[in-house]
Amino acid sequence: MKKILCPVDFSKTSNKAAEYAAQIALRTGASVTLLHVLHLPLMDTSESALMASQVLDEQRRVSADKLHSLSMHLQSVAGEAGGSLTIDQRVREAFLADAIERMVKEDGYDFIVLGTTGGGNTLEEILIGSNTESVIAQVKCPVLAIPAKATFPDIHRIVYASDYQPEDAKALGQVISLATVFRAEVEVVHVTKKAGSDEARQAQEFLDRLRTDLSGFPVTFQEVVHPDEEVGLKDYLGKTNSNMLAILKKRRNFIKDLFGMSLAEKMTYQTKLPLLVLHADTE
Repeated sequence: MKKILCPVDFSKTSNKAAEYAAQIALRTGASVTLLHVLHLPLMDTSESALMASQVLDEQRRVSADKLHSLSMHLQSVAGEAGGSLTIDQRVREAFLADAIERMVKEDGYDFIVLGTTGGGNTLEEILIGSNTESVIAQVKCPVLAIPAKATFPDIHRIVYASDYQPEDAKALGQVISLATVFRAEVEVVHVTKKAGSDEARQAQEFLDRLRTDLSGFPVTFQEVVHPDEEVGLKDYLGKTNSNMLAILKKRRNFIKDLFGMSLAEKMTYQTKLPLLVLHADTE
């Protein structure tokens, strides 16, 4: 991990995501880029082009000032921890996913950290369903999504949700890389509707494939029996002392379900647990 991109909208949640990005950067020596995306204002007058330009100029100035303040805050936090950060700031006019995709391709960012909510207004649910999910769907880069009520970024136990597929081995290697940075435990959890010999055989084959790839890193494995995969995993995470969930992007329905939970579920589960989304098709 060398370059971390952290989109921010200056909400409490995105500022928390920036703190996560800073903590990861401190431990890995990566640089951090704070990105704020502006949207062209809608004008309905004959002077719309001029007015839009003036509005954007003001938004750029205000955004640049806020990015500078956030950068100074992160540097202060790093200084208190006895370290320092390499941080730069960017302001772009684009759709968020498009801007991130372009920067990943052109500038070589290899990790994205972003908050899963906006500024606590009526757009919050839309932002959960559109911005975060569109970035996950569009950008071929690991994405760490930080919920509104995530705890302080001191990761000690990461759960990787597996269905014992070949792609899991590479993704689990990425999880282990992050776990090593935080000296965290890693647990592979598989949810099955019914325990049986086929599941046991698949699990053993999966373990055999991983032995060389894991290079001796201690990973524990847990099978959860539940008729509904998502519910079973949520229940398990709620009962254990985990503070990050990692999954593969190929499990699209699961990602969609996570961002479509009821308000009660968000308050008790997803609002506390960072979600690391990896990509099976990443080169």
